[in-house]
Amino acid sequence: MNILEKFKGDKVILGITILLSLISILAVLSSAESVGVFIRHLMFIGLCFLSMFATYIISYKSLSKLAPAFALLALILLVVTLLFGNEERRGIQIGSFEFQTFYIIGFLVIFFIAKYLTAYINSGIEMSRNGLIILFGIVLMFTGGMALSNMSTAIIFFSTSLVVMFLGKVPGKYLLLFCAVTAICGSIYLFGTDSGRSSTFRHRCDFYITNDNSEGYGDQMIKSKAAIARSGLLPAGPGQGVINKNLPEKDTDYVFTSVTEELGALVGIVILLCYLILFYRSVHIAKNSDGPFGMLLAVGIGFWFCCQGLVHIGVNCGLIPATGQTLPFISRGGSSLLFAGLATGVLLNISKTEAQLHS
Repeated sequence: MNILEKFKGDKVILGITILLSLISILAVLSSAESVGVFIRHLMFIGLCFLSMFATYIISYKSLSKLAPAFALLALILLVVTLLFGNEERRGIQIGSFEFQTFYIIGFLVIFFIAKYLTAYINSGIEMSRNGLIILFGIVLMFTGGMALSNMSTAIIFFSTSLVVMFLGKVPGKYLLLFCAVTAICGSIYLFGTDSGRSSTFRHRCDFYITNDNSEGYGDQMIKSKAAIARSGLLPAGPGQGVINKNLPEKDTDYVFTSVTEELGALVGIVILLCYLILFYRSVHIAKNSDGPFGMLLAVGIGFWFCCQGLVHIGVNCGLIPATGQTLPFISRGGSSLLFAGLATGVLLNISKTEAQLHS
């Protein structure tokens, strides 16, 4: 019996993660400034799959007992990051490794929200006003904390939370009220203050609307769109990119541009389809899960990956204002790959449980 026959999780999702990781290796090999950078990336690819294997073999139902501890850990990480983090307040330094915490924080909180909603669903009791206040307060607190340093991740987290809460049977009228309150608070922060990243957000939006690059906020997007426009349908070959050689963050925030210019628009389309298929398979897993917790968690993980991927691709193609989003499984990094592995392992564990129920 081969390895694939022993594997009981969703083979499509596993195949997508392997394919995207192989593309990542080609992208970083082409753009790496040294052999050490490339070897370090290979190490993190390996850690990604090790973490995926770990959460694949550990029952997500057993992990659900730790949901309150996960929420507390997320809060501690958020406070430490904002008070003692790196210069941009997006991560913390551990030795020579810079750990970007917001992805892990988001995953831990979504895990807690799914468990919190499941308790009400299983009991058959409608959520009380106090229960709603606690839930909305948690989401707003983490959204606000993330927004101080990374607006795009805060928006992805908030959107994912809304999807999970909607599927968790939170009444629509309360969700609309919550969205209105959050929009008001967000508008005051973005357009009424100069704290955190609000000024950068406004400048990027100004460039997107006016194309006025007098302050240099559109440099990356101009080069990115030019590189994608230059790409052919078929690969030019790794290392054959011209524009992306002068593109900052070409292996992280603008890795889709690098891949498309060197490997061709066809590969870019395949990457886009991979994230859409991943979300589709997540919804399929959710529909066939053995309870509301698995359903909510599967949709939350799939939606986050798809949303993050589409935001990254949208920025690279000039469809939305610039953000600092990496491309899941492809961008060079450590903590982002670790997060992707942990979350995908949980998703595969849910699908494994589903397969065992129907076997």
